[in-house]
Amino acid sequence: MSEWRYFRSREVREARAWAADGGIAVHENIWKSRGRKTCHLLARSEAELVTAARSVGCEDWWIQRTRTVHFDLVEVYLERALARCAGMARLTSP
Repeated sequence: MSEWRYFRSREVREARAWAADGGIAVHENIWKSRGRKTCHLLARSEAELVTAARSVGCEDWWIQRTRTVHFDLVEVYLERALARCAGMARLTSP
């Protein structure tokens, strides 16, 4: 299972590098959606990305195939992803 990690908006390079190395990155988007926090979900490959997105309840067709293939996360999907990041931090902390 890939490790999940949260990245702040100015940590885009770090988020992309984490994903390229096989982790799942939850990267805070600078743009809000109707005043709500949004994040991008990133992974090394499209197959890994879709698997990660499904694990938080996203539908496959929500994928965004832009320069950086990603899923947009808001509301309950974002909460689930952030919980995975926090849960992973607890599992890997001494």
